[in-house]
Amino acid sequence: MIPFDGRFAEQYVYPFAHGAYDAENAPPNYSKGTDAFDIVADLSPEFQARLNKLDSKHRKPLEAMLAHPRRPRITDPSKATSDAVQAMPRAVEPNRHFGWICLDKTNARLVVAFRGSEYFKDWLDDFDFSPAPYSPIPGRGTVHQGFQIVYESVRESVRSTVEKLVKAGLKEILITGHSLGGALCGLSAPDLLNDIASELAPIVYTWAEPRVGHPDYVRFFDTRVNICYRIVNLWDVVPHLPPVLA
Repeated sequence: MIPFDGRFAEQYVYPFAHGAYDAENAPPNYSKGTDAFDIVADLSPEFQARLNKLDSKHRKPLEAMLAHPRRPRITDPSKATSDAVQAMPRAVEPNRHFGWICLDKTNARLVVAFRGSEYFKDWLDDFDFSPAPYSPIPGRGTVHQGFQIVYESVRESVRSTVEKLVKAGLKEILITGHSLGGALCGLSAPDLLNDIASELAPIVYTWAEPRVGHPDYVRFFDTRVNICYRIVNLWDVVPHLPPVLA
């Protein structure tokens, strides 16, 4: 087992996970369009028509993501109470920015960073964690449908950008994200490593990630990702959801 490097997690990985929330400024030391590229959700009429056919409960995680402001409004952790978050006004227009893909040439590393949503209550209340087959690679297990819908909305954006950047002589791909962004890590890693990033060594760090899949998917994930750290606060409800199912 590769030992957990807390300093690497705090000083290198966390700034990407935190920076993913800001749609207007790339993570520290990166420039939009040069070595940092937006992850953008698909809100095309075709995708919207598909969403409209689904139960509203399945759409809740995506709707919570789209309601998030383009820049975090609470930057002081001591003020990030549940009441303060719920009192924040929602985005007027859907926030299609779901994170950044950064090219770390110095370390020959590609970093995929997904943002989450501050509006946990939106998708926790009355949200049923219905199972669905993992759509990117059929026959590889069952995941939670609401999280998969979010990933499907950004999948093309992520894959097209990664496919362009893997040609830059890279050695590793690091995938990180917070909360719902952590769920996207769990769904995107096997998808990318299955083909377009198959030559890169995978590293995954998630922060407060909810449980994404069932045991069959977990077993498949473990065959694809050999370095994966799920960093959680034991008192945080999000990492303990959905309940473990056999």
